[in-house]
Amino acid sequence: MRVIEKHGFSYRMGKPPLPTCLFGFLTLFPAMSSSANPIAIAPDYTEPGAVVQIIISGDPMDNIVVTLKSQNDIALSRNEGFNWATPTGRRVSTALLGIPINLEPGRYRLVVDATLGKSQWHLERGINVGAVTHPEEVIKLNERMSTLYTDESERKKAEARRLWAVLNNPNRTAIHQIGPMISPMKNGVPTAYFGDNRRYHMPDGSESYSIHKGDDLWAEIGTPVRASGRGRVMLATERFLTGNTVIIEHLPGVFSMYFHMDSIDVDEGEFVAQNQQIGTVGDTGFVTGKHLHWELRIGSIPVDPRYFFAKPLLDTDTLIGNM
Repeated sequence: MRVIEKHGFSYRMGKPPLPTCLFGFLTLFPAMSSSANPIAIAPDYTEPGAVVQIIISGDPMDNIVVTLKSQNDIALSRNEGFNWATPTGRRVSTALLGIPINLEPGRYRLVVDATLGKSQWHLERGINVGAVTHPEEVIKLNERMSTLYTDESERKKAEARRLWAVLNNPNRTAIHQIGPMISPMKNGVPTAYFGDNRRYHMPDGSESYSIHKGDDLWAEIGTPVRASGRGRVMLATERFLTGNTVIIEHLPGVFSMYFHMDSIDVDEGEFVAQNQQIGTVGDTGFVTGKHLHWELRIGSIPVDPRYFFAKPLLDTDTLIGNM
């Protein structure tokens, strides 16, 4: 079994789940009453490619931003938080944060900044990040593929700017999918996995390296591609590198991405149901053959797209238990 199938799930790797513990907190405006004091809750341990859910107990907060920082204050991952309403109408503040796949093992800082009324709050604590390993894949590029890979055209740059504009501007009210995600294809054959170390051999003998940001699923051209979860289509267009592309926002800052499709069956702004057909498998863009490239991003950080197959996108039981 490939190591990648275990990424992000410490309990599947023989490690018992570490207990959830509390943030220490710093009140920037001490006049606030003690009944309103928020406490942020998060795990002590995580791994590259995983997702951390942070819960802020107490009164619902606004303008929540969660950041993973190095010990020397470099921001490594960031996402905006939001308020989730329980079936009884009570609200609780939470956020999801992606852990970068290339993060070195060690001790890092989880930082939460938010407002409550006219007061600003800053909460911080440490989190341990473990180590994972990934296989290497060697890909030989022909002249056409090498040209696509190294292209610096204005079109490519403009498409990159538009992509980042989508990923960096989450909708705080986009609460569409809270349960587990599903595979975008029922019988797709995995040919490459999230986290694979890719070494590209160029025709001139040079090499380039990258980390694979999603899963590749092989199927015949025209095979239906399904939405992994309910959400709103934020991008549905043909792109230079990723070919026919669809991006769906499921929660604030939580996006699934579908590349290289033959056709697109949805429009930007459209709401889609989980398992709804959004396109078909193709070989468009920078590809060596027909397949679907499928990603999951949390606050623009690529994470293991299968992380939420066996667990809900939003752990509502823990949210309710910490209100």
